[in-house]
Amino acid sequence: MKQFLFLLFMPFALMAQVGTSEYEIKATLKGLANNTTVFLINGVTGQTIATGTAQNGQFKLTGKLVHPELVQIGFAGRKDVLDMFIGNDAIVLDGEMSKLGDAVVMGSAVQKDYERFRVKFNPTKDKLNSLASVINQSTQPKKRDSLITVFNQYKAIVLADAASYVKSNPESPVSPFVLFAVSPLYESIDELEARYNELQPKVQKGFYAETVAKMITDAKVGRIGSMALDFTQNDVDGNPVKLSSFKGKYVLVDFWASWCMPCRKENPNVVAAYNKFKDKNFTILGVSLDQEKQAWLDAIAKDKLTWKHISDLKYWESVVVPLYKIEGIPFNVLLDPTGKIIAMDLRGEALQQKLEEILP
Repeated sequence: MKQFLFLLFMPFALMAQVGTSEYEIKATLKGLANNTTVFLINGVTGQTIATGTAQNGQFKLTGKLVHPELVQIGFAGRKDVLDMFIGNDAIVLDGEMSKLGDAVVMGSAVQKDYERFRVKFNPTKDKLNSLASVINQSTQPKKRDSLITVFNQYKAIVLADAASYVKSNPESPVSPFVLFAVSPLYESIDELEARYNELQPKVQKGFYAETVAKMITDAKVGRIGSMALDFTQNDVDGNPVKLSSFKGKYVLVDFWASWCMPCRKENPNVVAAYNKFKDKNFTILGVSLDQEKQAWLDAIAKDKLTWKHISDLKYWESVVVPLYKIEGIPFNVLLDPTGKIIAMDLRGEALQQKLEEILP
């Protein structure tokens, strides 16, 4: 819950690129002391990208951006900052230091888009922030559950506001920023993808859009319908075996271990499925999360697992754990002859039912 607010307001340690046009910010702020150093902070990198010195309440900042993005104007010796969403535009800023949040920004169309969303979004965001803080400190289960219910109600409002904004402003560079800011609140990656697909191609570029696109791509890895990610591990004789070498057959990739009692209890069912369908272009690749080779070999023999077995003997540090987002075993993925995942986590009768459905 806190991560959402962090994503929205804190900078990110990524390198910015250099564009070909420039922005120019001319500012007049009453009450700004002479010789105050003014900083323009890049919302992507968190780095100072321009500086200026105030004289008679005025200063100028210039520089280049690749894509429109969120920046902050900060002042030496002061904690308060001014958020702005700008591109390479000629911008005029007018206001008072005592009312910095009310300063008027002119010349940036994307700033107007940003302000429209912020006015509607910030009150609900503040409520979420407050609730998150109370929930994190609460030790009473009933009170915590009640607060979470309220939090979820406000979360639904935020997501609805974001969806409405993106739908109404598909060409605005602020829209990918909005999706980026609220992305941790989505429980379904499909919903986030649906909102992202509403963006016009010209704004599916830049840090915010590209980060959201990567979230979507990463989340879909290992899902049904995606291609299985290839990996290589040694078999029981120490020979390297690639998952992709099994293409052309239906393959059940069975993640298990000798020390896993639920795995061992499931093994008779896997054996029965193998014996029933092994002559129908079907095989199994056992991938073990064992550490001790002898224990692994003994379990293979005792449970009569007569198919190919591989392991890197690295327990939960095995390369396959993050690759297939394995949170527990037994776990399996069923691949078609092209290497596409067509089913996952098939156990008991569900395994044989699925094989009967797809194999002649």
